[in-house]
Amino acid sequence: METSDGIENSGVFDPVQQTIDVDRVELDDGKIYSVQLLLIQNDEQIIFSIADAIHLNPGETPSGQTNGYEATTEALALYGAQCSSCHGVNGAGLAGNPSLIACANCGNESALSNYIRDTMPLGQSASCDASCSDVLADYIMGAFNSTNQQVSRETIGFIQILSDGETLRRAAQQLVSRLPALDEFAMVSTEGDAGMRKAISGMMDEDAFHLRLSEIFNDYLLTDKYHSRNGSEAAISLLSSDDFPNRRWFDPGKENRGENYNAERRATNDGVAREPLELISHVVRNDLPFTQILTADYMMVNPLSAKTYGVEGLPFSSPSDANEFLPVQLADVPHAGILTSPMFLNRYPTTSTNRNRGRARVVFDLFLDTDVLAIEGVRPGNSVDITTPIPTINNPECSKCHSLIDPVASVFQNWNHKGQYRPARLSKYGWYTDMETRGFNGESMPLAGNVDSSVQWLANQIASDPRFPKAVTRIMVNGLTGKEPLQEPDSATGSQAEVGAYIAERTQLNDIQSRFVGDGYRLKTLVEEIMMSPYWQADGLAANANAVAHASTGSSYLLTPEQLDRKIVSLFGFEWKRSLDNYYKDVSNSSTSQLNKIFRQIYGGIDSDSVTTRLKSPNGLMGAMQLRMANELACYAVPRDFWSPQGERELFLFVNHDMSPYDDSGALDESIMTRVRQNIQYLHVYLLGEELPEEAEELLISEQLFMDSLNRGRQLILASGGEWSDIALPGDCDVTKELNGTLLYEKDVRDDRLREDRQYVIRAWMAVVAYLLADYKFLYS
Repeated sequence: METSDGIENSGVFDPVQQTIDVDRVELDDGKIYSVQLLLIQNDEQIIFSIADAIHLNPGETPSGQTNGYEATTEALALYGAQCSSCHGVNGAGLAGNPSLIACANCGNESALSNYIRDTMPLGQSASCDASCSDVLADYIMGAFNSTNQQVSRETIGFIQILSDGETLRRAAQQLVSRLPALDEFAMVSTEGDAGMRKAISGMMDEDAFHLRLSEIFNDYLLTDKYHSRNGSEAAISLLSSDDFPNRRWFDPGKENRGENYNAERRATNDGVAREPLELISHVVRNDLPFTQILTADYMMVNPLSAKTYGVEGLPFSSPSDANEFLPVQLADVPHAGILTSPMFLNRYPTTSTNRNRGRARVVFDLFLDTDVLAIEGVRPGNSVDITTPIPTINNPECSKCHSLIDPVASVFQNWNHKGQYRPARLSKYGWYTDMETRGFNGESMPLAGNVDSSVQWLANQIASDPRFPKAVTRIMVNGLTGKEPLQEPDSATGSQAEVGAYIAERTQLNDIQSRFVGDGYRLKTLVEEIMMSPYWQADGLAANANAVAHASTGSSYLLTPEQLDRKIVSLFGFEWKRSLDNYYKDVSNSSTSQLNKIFRQIYGGIDSDSVTTRLKSPNGLMGAMQLRMANELACYAVPRDFWSPQGERELFLFVNHDMSPYDDSGALDESIMTRVRQNIQYLHVYLLGEELPEEAEELLISEQLFMDSLNRGRQLILASGGEWSDIALPGDCDVTKELNGTLLYEKDVRDDRLREDRQYVIRAWMAVVAYLLADYKFLYS
C-alpha cells in the first residue's frame, strides 16, 4: 500500500495510548482508510498492529445505502491532530470518551461546529478556531453521520403504533397510575397528536406524576436508603450534631415523649432523606431548567426537617404538612443541588484512600452518561507501582482513567466522608499533592472565587456539557420504557442490524434531546417527546421487519410493585391487603400493604440499600405471587362490587349477582347471555385496555371460563342439595361490613350482607376476574 500525496506515512506517537494515527492509507484497489496502529512490545524489534481503521471513500452504510462522502486532506489532518486520540479514527470513542457516531451534538452541523469551537480539544479550545471547527464538523457529519436520518426513518418505518386510545391509557397509567378521564379521551379524539400532548401535559401537573418521577430517579440515586422504612432515623443520624444541634428537635426526652413522637420522628427523617428527590420535583413542578438539579444554590426542606436544620420563618401553608417542601439556603454552605446534598454525599461516601473517586465515578455515570469503569486498559491484580513517582499521573495504564476522574474527585475536597462542608481554611493538612488538581474535561478549575465552592463550579461545567441531557434522557427512557437506550455495538463484532438499530434509536433520541435543550431543559418536554415517539408508542412490527434491529423496541415492561399497587387502587378503590371486612383497620397502616411492604422485594422491588436493582423479568416466586394476587383481589373485589349500588360499580355494569344465564328449567336464557357477553367485553376494556369485537377469541375464552366455572359449581350445589358450605362465599370474600367498618347486620333490624352464592354466579365471575388479573396486559405496562 502507499500513502496519499502530501501525507507522510507517519504520525505522532501517543505514549499513553501506545498508538500512532496515520491519516490516509490508500490500498491497491483504491480503497482509502484512516488507520490507528498499536505498539506491540517486542524485545528484538518495534512492531505495530492495526488497532482501528475507518473506510474514508464511498462505501456501504449499515442500512445498505451508499455514503458518498469523501474526506478532504485538510479534514483528515485536522481530525488526526485534534480528535482521534480521544474519539478514535473511526469515531467510536476511546478511553471513556464519547462516540461521534450519532453523537449528542450531531443533530446539525452548525450546532456541532459551535460546540467544537467553544470546547474542543479538551483543555486547548483556543487551538481550534471557527474555520477549524467548520472543517471538523463537516468531516464528523460526513464520515460518521451522513446517513443517520435515513437509517432512522427506514428502521422506524417497520414499527406499528398503538391506537390513540391505547396510547392515552398507557400514558395515564405510567405517569399518574389511573385511567384516562372522559375529557382526555375527547381531547385526543378531536385534536389528535395535539390533544395527546395536552393530555400528557395535564397529567404532569398532578401530584401522582411527581411520585412516579421520584421513583424513577431514586432507582439511580438510591437515596431512599435513608427512608424511615429502613430505619426511623436513618437519615437524621447522618447529620452531625455539631453542625445541626437541633437535628432531633422532636425528642423532649424519653420520659416526656407524647403520642406524636414516632410520627414526627419518621416525618422529619423522611424530610431529610428525600431532599434530593424533592429538589428534582421542585425543579420540574415549577418548569425550571433541569440543570438546576445540579446548579441550585439551595436545598429543600419540609416544616419538620426545617427544624432539624435550624431554619425558621419559611412560609409553609401548614406547620405539620410533611409533604410540603420549600427551598432554603443554609448559612455559609455553597449549595450545588444534588451534588452537595448530605444524602447524596453519604450514599456515596469516601475514605482517605478513595479520595472522592467513588463520588466522581457516580457523577460521571449519573450526570454525564459515562462509565469510567468501562475504560479500556490494564488493571493489574497487584496495583502497587514502584517504578513511577505518582502512578495515577505518571503511569499510562493508570492515568488513562485517573486523568478523567481525579480532577473531579479533587473538586469534592471541601466535603468530607460524612458529607460535611469544610472550607479550605479549616483544613489542617490541605488536599493531597499526589492527585490531579481540581478540574473537568481537561480544563483546570480557576482558583479565584472557587476555592471553597468548587462543586458549584463543577455543577455549571456539567450543566453545559452535551452529555448531561443525554444522561437525563437515558434515565427517563429507562423509567418510561423499562430499558435503557441501546449501547453502541462493538465495531468488530456487531451485526449490521445491531449497528443500524443503534443509529436509528440514537438519532431519534438526539432529536428528542435537542427539543429538551431547546425548550430550556424543561423535563416535561423531554417526557412528552419520549411518549410521542414511535419507540414508546410501538405496538408491533411489520411482517418483514428485522427482529434483531427491533429486539428492544417498545415500552412494555413489568410494572414495579409500587406501580402495580397504585394500578390496583385506581381500578378497585382499595389496596391489596387483607380481607375488605378488615380494611378499615389496614387502610392507614402501610405495614399491611402486600406490594409496598410485605412482598415489595420478593416482587422485584428495591430497598435502595442491600437491594438496588429491580427485577425486570418475573421468576417462579413472582409468578406464584401474581396468581395469589389475582385470586385474592378477585375474591375481595367481585362480591364487593356486586354488593355496591348499580351506579357505584366499577366491574359489573351489565349483570347482577343473582343473574344466572340458566332459567328455572335449566335452559340457557339468551337475553342474559347477551348481558354476560357485554360485561365480559367491558372487563377486557376496563382491566386490560383491550377493545375487542364481540367475536374475538379472547372474549370467547373468557366466556367459556365463566360457563365452565358456573356449570361445575351448579353441579356441586345440586349434588349436595344446597348445603351451606357449598352456597356460602369463602369467609374472606363475603361482605359483612362497609369499608369504614360499619356492620351490615343488626339483629331484627337489617341484614345487608352478601354471604350467599346459591347459583354460583359470583364465584364464576371471580374466576373470570382472576383470569384477567393474571394476564400479562394487567401485570405489564
